[in-house]
Amino acid sequence: MKDSIVFFAPNSRIAALATNAISQLNLSIPVEEAIDYEAVELLHKYPSCKIAISRSGTADLLRGVKGISVVDITASYYEIQKGISNLVDKHCKNISVISQSNFIGLTHAEFSLGDVKVTLNPCKNTEDIISTVERRVYSGADGVLGCVLAIETAKSYNVIVEPLESDFFSVKRVILQALEMLGYLNISQKNFECMETVLDNIDEGVIFFDSENNPAIYNESALKLMQPESKEQWFHKLEEHMNRANSVPRVVSLNQNKVLFRNIPLSGNEFISGDKPSSNVVIMQDSTAIEESAKNIKISTYEKGLFARRSFKDIRFESLVMDDAVALAKRFSNSDSTVMLFGETGVGKEGFAQSIHNNSPRAKKPFVSVNCASLPQGLVASELFGYAEGAFTGARSSGKKGLFELAQGGTIFLDEITEIPLEVQSQFLRVIQEREVMRIGDDRIIPLDIRIICASNKRILPLCEKGLFRYDLYYRLNVLQLTIPPLRERGRDVLVLFKTFMAEFLHKNEDEIKFDDDVKSVLMSYSWPGNVRELRNFAEAMSFYGDEIKSSNVLNILNHDKEVISSDTDNSNHSLNFKDNMPLSEIEREYYRYMLERHSNAEVAKLAGISRTSLWRKLKTLGLSDQ
Repeated sequence: MKDSIVFFAPNSRIAALATNAISQLNLSIPVEEAIDYEAVELLHKYPSCKIAISRSGTADLLRGVKGISVVDITASYYEIQKGISNLVDKHCKNISVISQSNFIGLTHAEFSLGDVKVTLNPCKNTEDIISTVERRVYSGADGVLGCVLAIETAKSYNVIVEPLESDFFSVKRVILQALEMLGYLNISQKNFECMETVLDNIDEGVIFFDSENNPAIYNESALKLMQPESKEQWFHKLEEHMNRANSVPRVVSLNQNKVLFRNIPLSGNEFISGDKPSSNVVIMQDSTAIEESAKNIKISTYEKGLFARRSFKDIRFESLVMDDAVALAKRFSNSDSTVMLFGETGVGKEGFAQSIHNNSPRAKKPFVSVNCASLPQGLVASELFGYAEGAFTGARSSGKKGLFELAQGGTIFLDEITEIPLEVQSQFLRVIQEREVMRIGDDRIIPLDIRIICASNKRILPLCEKGLFRYDLYYRLNVLQLTIPPLRERGRDVLVLFKTFMAEFLHKNEDEIKFDDDVKSVLMSYSWPGNVRELRNFAEAMSFYGDEIKSSNVLNILNHDKEVISSDTDNSNHSLNFKDNMPLSEIEREYYRYMLERHSNAEVAKLAGISRTSLWRKLKTLGLSDQ
């Protein structure tokens, strides 16, 4: 930009050196011969000026002009040494170098050159220069090397003087420094403009207060939140909240609105708009707008169904076998490796998958649940991988995201994974290996950041042996394996879950759900082939009897078709058979006989919740002591 730099020379000699250096550097920088307030007045001729080059007191005055950065013309060590040498030639024995600190440096020093004493006296301002000359003369100085003011003052004391001047190389060096600073300022200006654009396009109100508590920078959102207060009153209005708040956001009242308020005190080393250290940054947002945004996000997520409802606290159990399964699942949740869940129908595989997701770093990201068996056979690929515009007849004109894309950043749960058609399994394998997907009919590869959890109620290796499932896909999926135990192996968990479900359906607290030992015996003796899902459905049916949880009602529902229901995994020829109007003593005897055929006495005692001695007495009473 033209006239971004202006050179203010204190005399004609410096002006000539500056003109020569500017010409040699092939630059276009105006040179003005002016000092003090004359230089400040001349600066108004150059509205585009960002950097002024000057020295001593003139440089300090120019620093007071808003928006102007100043580069000082300094004296080199060579120039100081040369001036001292000239005074020594004039037989001076006590030499004082006196000028403003921005010309000769900040360090006060005293040293000897043979029998000559030399002191360096950097001064703060013109008054300091005059008093320093007087003090040094009274201390015995017979020679003064310094700026124009120091020389003029020393002459009145009849002291030998030598003007301290800058040479060509010093002038050229300071011009190059100004060019470098201009580059930094231009970069800063671009960054500032970018920051302004960002600030004006965010919902939060942002205010930068400088060291004098003036709002130096603010955006439109802040302006709206602070209305009708004038900007001069902003700090006073917010001061109470700024004193109490810290970098942690909190809700405060502002102009009859609830505002999320955050105050960030700055250390004083940060600078804004050139020369003033900022003291505070205030960030505010209307809490109503935040609540509305959160509501919209939540509605959108729920409408799409891309969320996980359940967590580990929802899994009810007392058994050690479930405790082990849950502990292992929690360990798996901290990993991004693929998890393979095995378990019979109804054991709660999706509940485990949702819990793993909600306990992982991806908890706030989507959870996409897919039942592979429910996908239409001919549309499995398009549903999983998506498709591009016009990929096939009937395709959406805008194309469609696949289920893998919908899970971006989160977790995809693939239940009944063995039902994926063999012809789609190779594409699925690529997605797992490369973590990328290509929509059908598209040539664009989409990177994926997802966690995969699969589930099956079948053992997969036998399917691989029959050619129904790819070996390579199986080994890619079966990284972290977890088997969820069936309900029949969970002991008293049946009672825990039954009470939970009954409380839910009857709208009562669990403590209010009561049932006797006969009911417990029936529930514990049943094999629950449908697992937790069957138990829940059973509890729903039982809820229609109200608070009357009787063994006869339990038997009526469990044995309504007068068929014996036994576990598919039970190879024993002897199964439970509860007949209509069977006495409770016979039900109990049948239960214990059934359990003793499958478990040791110690295990039966533990499952029944009694001691081994009590079990022995019970069996003797029931005529089963020989079992």
